[in-house]
Amino acid sequence: MRQGLSASNWKSIKPALLIGVALATLQIFSGLAAYYQSKNLLWDSKYQTAQNLTNGLIVSVVDQMVSKDYGSIESRILQTMSNEEVASVVLTDTTGKVISALKREIGKEPHLLFNLDKVDPPETQQNTLQTRDDAFITTWMPITLGVHLGWIRLQTYNALDTAELGSLRLQNFLLSGLSIVSGLVILGVFLWRAYFSVIQREYMVEAKLDDASKRLLQAEKLASLGEMAAGVAHEINNPVGYVSSNLTTLQKYLTAYEEVLNAATTDEATITALKKKVNFEFIRHDVRNLVNETQEGVERVKTIIKDLKDFARTNNSASYLPSDIHAGLNSTLNIANNQIKKHATVELQLGNLPLVECVASQINQVLLNLLANAAQAIPSGKEGRI
Repeated sequence: MRQGLSASNWKSIKPALLIGVALATLQIFSGLAAYYQSKNLLWDSKYQTAQNLTNGLIVSVVDQMVSKDYGSIESRILQTMSNEEVASVVLTDTTGKVISALKREIGKEPHLLFNLDKVDPPETQQNTLQTRDDAFITTWMPITLGVHLGWIRLQTYNALDTAELGSLRLQNFLLSGLSIVSGLVILGVFLWRAYFSVIQREYMVEAKLDDASKRLLQAEKLASLGEMAAGVAHEINNPVGYVSSNLTTLQKYLTAYEEVLNAATTDEATITALKKKVNFEFIRHDVRNLVNETQEGVERVKTIIKDLKDFARTNNSASYLPSDIHAGLNSTLNIANNQIKKHATVELQLGNLPLVECVASQINQVLLNLLANAAQAIPSGKEGRI
């Protein structure tokens, strides 16, 4: 059996191995794609930073452009260049003539450019223009205040932070490694499932057999209940019948009471005659009997229904619990009474019995089968005793 299982499982292992290799390859390429995507996001962040710096500088110098306060303009430019990513800032008029220009070398303080008189601004005045070369990201943005006042050219260093790139590489390496490990774990699960598939099938068959056994037991209960249905209906119908009759009589009594109460304002002789007419004294004593009988009938119905529900309830856990055997016997006799009394009378001689560890529903089923078989074994036309 082991040799057959091994050969069978190796056929399942081959596709599992292919799936594992495919997953590992996919994760490696996914890691590379994530690395380059993250790198592009860093470039996008640098473009956005340059645009934000340029836009903020325009907001801070536009009023000084109108008033031609060049000292304040240079001060605002120096504030912008406090960001070490900024390499140079050039402020021009609409024709490209330089109004103010500052530049910094890497690791040094910004300084004015005196030898820069004119630059070529973009041809359009509507949009921000950004370009990138080996050294800088160059951002052109128009200065407008109702009319076109000039241009700002801001250059930032375009080199990506080596620490950020190293962190990206490490993150993607770790993610790829974790993905490959997860793929190997999945592959291991495939192999485990292939090897133990037969054992799992056996467990499943046993579980199905156990479930079928429980269903068969419940079907036997339902079959017994079906046979007793007519008898139980008769047992319930008897108390319901006299409860209904008592309620009809009670309604008549209430009508008589109302007549007597309505006559309370008349003379005593009329009341006495009315009481005699409706037989008031009998009604007064019989009302309590009617109520007691009705209550007994209702309790009888409730008891039968409760016993029937207890008998029909499925005990899926089959737990062994302390149970009263006498109570179970009385409950079973209560729902089987109509079926048994046609053939025999039941005499109970119960002794002192402690609580017994058992599955009560199964014991009740056994008692019912014994009683039903005993009653059915009595010849027709004869009265037996159980």
